[in-house]
Amino acid sequence: MTITKTVVVRTMKRTHIAAWIVACFVVFAWSINFVLAKHALNQFDVGSFNFVRFSGMVAVGWFVLLATGGIRAIEPGDRLRLLIVAVVGFCGYVFGFSVGLHLTSAFSASLLLALVPLWIIVLNSLIERRFPNTVSLAALALASAGVVTFVAARTSVSLGWGDLISLVVAGFYAGYLLLNRPLINRYPPFTLITYATTLASLPVLALTMYSILGQDWSAISSTGWFAMVWVIVGPVFVAWSVWNWVQRHLDTTRIAPLLFLVPVISGYAAWLLLDEPIQLGQVVGTAAVIGGLILSHRAN
Repeated sequence: MTITKTVVVRTMKRTHIAAWIVACFVVFAWSINFVLAKHALNQFDVGSFNFVRFSGMVAVGWFVLLATGGIRAIEPGDRLRLLIVAVVGFCGYVFGFSVGLHLTSAFSASLLLALVPLWIIVLNSLIERRFPNTVSLAALALASAGVVTFVAARTSVSLGWGDLISLVVAGFYAGYLLLNRPLINRYPPFTLITYATTLASLPVLALTMYSILGQDWSAISSTGWFAMVWVIVGPVFVAWSVWNWVQRHLDTTRIAPLLFLVPVISGYAAWLLLDEPIQLGQVVGTAAVIGGLILSHRAN
């Protein structure tokens, strides 16, 4: 009996350690995604980028579902919600992410999209018709001041549509998380992602089809294609699936602070790989935003 308990404890410890290692890998993958996507967008027209990405995501999603038997019928009462999730999460967030990133720097996009938890506070307050608590308001104020400081200090890209779109896209992602929560409890995440991507691909492919005719395909390097393959498979299908496994073995409140590292790692990677300059004001602004996120996490 004692030996059995010892084996179980050792197995749990190993799984626990493995989950932490995997969690760190996922956070790194999400961080580097901004840099890889920006690298691809430097070679692809934004329309061609989305045409290839959505086509690839639909193909990969259905291949996996057919191979694993993951096809599930959606209950009639959930179909409208799934459609809204597709519009908000994949037309709004996934498509909007690339448009915003195309018009701003990778570091800026990663910082603005890190504001998702604060958007959730705002949306929850609107849904529940209540004013955010004092600590949440302080978190919003600190993070907002950080964004202003960051953008004001930036020299590589002037304030423009890319920043505004990235800020709004963070709101879309927050809405997607809230809308998708009831569906996650009833259907496999991979199935939901594939179905939602398929629905969203109809307007996206129709909108971007023209762009593939004007794309200079010969100008795309091997690293550009590698980056494209990554944005198709990595951030949504691989990272989210692995993150779900991590959440089954580690408490969400313990691993959530790791997400605060995303803009830090992304900013460093953008400086290292894309030669994006980093000013002192950007470091101060990033620290303020992360401080606001930590404050928000503790308050909620």
